Amino acid sequence: MITRKLFVSLLITFGLSLNAQMKLNESKYNKFIKGEKYSEALAYLKEKGGVNNSNYWFTKDAQQLATFCFDPNFDDNKYDIIINYVNNCFKGMDNQERGSYDVANCYLIKTNYYLWKNDYQNAALAYKESLERLDKFKKENDINPEYIKMVKSVIDRYYFNQIETHKMEQIIRNFDVSSLNFSEEQAFKARQEIKKILTEYDKPRKVHFIDYENNSTINKGLSDYYFTMGDFFNNYFKVDFFYNMPKKVKNQYFPTINVNYLLDDEKFKTKEEETQQTEQRKAALIKKYGKTFGEAVFNSKIIIGMTKAMLEEGFNKPRSIDVSEYSEYWTWSDVMISIDKKTQKVTHITDLR
Repeated sequence: MITRKLFVSLLITFGLSLNAQMKLNESKYNKFIKGEKYSEALAYLKEKGGVNNSNYWFTKDAQQLATFCFDPNFDDNKYDIIINYVNNCFKGMDNQERGSYDVANCYLIKTNYYLWKNDYQNAALAYKESLERLDKFKKENDINPEYIKMVKSVIDRYYFNQIETHKMEQIIRNFDVSSLNFSEEQAFKARQEIKKILTEYDKPRKVHFIDYENNSTINKGLSDYYFTMGDFFNNYFKVDFFYNMPKKVKNQYFPTINVNYLLDDEKFKTKEEETQQTEQRKAALIKKYGKTFGEAVFNSKIIIGMTKAMLEEGFNKPRSIDVSEYSEYWTWSDVMISIDKKTQKVTHITDLR
């Protein structure tokens, strides 16, 4: 009996909590969105008030709100309503660290509104405004500064990524891949991938409504607000198209594209850049240690006479280090070496395989 009462109590509590948290997942709000009455939907949100402090449910709110960048009549009043709602939710959120990505998405709505219009000048102003609003929010509320930094970091990352995404779309829309001197097979692959990207890019741009059937706030038949977050540029274009493209060709046909921002990967390097970097490292090691030892360090090969400095620069940390009166013994999974304490050089190598 006690167990049953406890279960009923928990069920009621969960139901009340669910109703309190799902601020956007309501039939009235959803009807406004489906009817493309976006002003009425946000007016209802403002009138209803309240907050959504559950990170889980706020994520769904943020996914839907972020698509207001597709509202053809988006204005500062709508932006104010959304940002006020987001700020009120973020202040008491149960997991502010996780919520930082969703908060950033909403702060960038105005910026994305202009980016989808290819209005980079107003997008830059909106981006600056989003950071100013975030700074104002930080000053007016007692929020962990690390979480504010995380929101700003995501705003920066997504903004620069989306600029390159929209620029790239404009270039590839009428791009002739035959100009890249591809083989027939490579040209066919490039055309197919470009077609795939543009098909997604050209999906209808509307504010998304809540899809109850799939328990989702994102409608697959409509365009997504962050295009490249779906990895459309981060697969073929990363591992093939740009990776194998010589710098000269890239500068000729894609001079304005920052590939690292486009692929959302600041460490990305082309095959040509990797080769150049490898050659530069080899040359530097030879200059530093001489041809014999420099090439050995470069090739991760231990030879007699190597110094500890060479080992530390060219190899992983050994699994164990043992010390005797005259020597040190460094052991990895497949090899053990002896290092003379006085000369600090390798004197013996034992293969453990």
